[in-house]
Amino acid sequence: MKYDERTLRAALTIAGDAGSEKIGMHIAEHGICESFDMWLSGDGPQSLTHRLPNALRKAESMIDSLPERKSRFVIPSDDEWPTPLDDLEYGAPLGLWVTGNGNLRTMSDRMVAIVGARAATAYGERIASELASQAAGARIVTISGAAYGIDAAAHRGSLAAGGVTVAVLACGIDVAYPAAHAGLLERIAHDGVIISEAPFGAAPHKRHFLVRNRLIAAMSSVTVVVEAALRSGSLSTSNWAAAINREVWGVPGPMSSATSAGVHRAIRDGVMRIMSDFTDVLNTFPAEASVSLGAVEDRVVAVLNLAPGTVEFIAEQCAELCSPADVVAILTLLEVTGRARQLEGLWSAL
Repeated sequence: MKYDERTLRAALTIAGDAGSEKIGMHIAEHGICESFDMWLSGDGPQSLTHRLPNALRKAESMIDSLPERKSRFVIPSDDEWPTPLDDLEYGAPLGLWVTGNGNLRTMSDRMVAIVGARAATAYGERIASELASQAAGARIVTISGAAYGIDAAAHRGSLAAGGVTVAVLACGIDVAYPAAHAGLLERIAHDGVIISEAPFGAAPHKRHFLVRNRLIAAMSSVTVVVEAALRSGSLSTSNWAAAINREVWGVPGPMSSATSAGVHRAIRDGVMRIMSDFTDVLNTFPAEASVSLGAVEDRVVAVLNLAPGTVEFIAEQCAELCSPADVVAILTLLEVTGRARQLEGLWSAL
């Protein structure tokens, strides 16, 4: 086998079905290299074995293009791998296509999922936005699916408060879906992270939306459903969260609201707890020791003293200490006070 583990796992995201427990079990039993040897020899489901040779070629090309695309393919052996995903056991993703700033493992330490209806009410969008904004103030990362309605409101609320947010897509990370959210996705990538199990160029499919919901549920320690109808896809996220022992909260709406009917039933059945106030959710996260601006400034200056770098690079070096927004603020202060300058996109110390 001439391919390394990263390429093999990338190939499976192209040829295999995301979230397939059969594939996960096979790899757990035989290892990734032996599994591929078996599949390439025809020992396995034809739907998979026939696609693998071409998938391997595509995977090699995609891996090679990662630097140009300013992206990465994260696998379980990487330091950045978000370990909460391991709770999915055989259904854990084989790898994640990632673009944006920040470290996924660090982010997943304090992360809340905010999901809900696409056809949300103005009330629902306001609640989602405010919750994400207050979470950002408590240095809690918001994760959602970048869809219309509640998802978009949550992402925007976090960004508006200078927070970090993660978007999990049901298509390739280079595909703007919905198209109207191209600008929002660009902002998320700048100040947070966009991830997907699907390879570059992959179009969204109905099954992918349901499968990606398990990632949103697993990466966060708390899931909040703001609005969901009786047959809402957001309920699959809360069901996944409950199945892997995550806290699930629901925001009640008017009894007459069909948009909240799914949430009301889940609360009645004990699947969700009632969120009566933002602090109900925020208090589930332990208080975080505050980091002084002086400490952040010292770290940024230390990075600049090593070599000139982009905002993205500097933010990555400071990810465990502060958010990308904090880095931008410190760089601006250093520039104003004559201790740093920006030239052709690179920041350097003076």
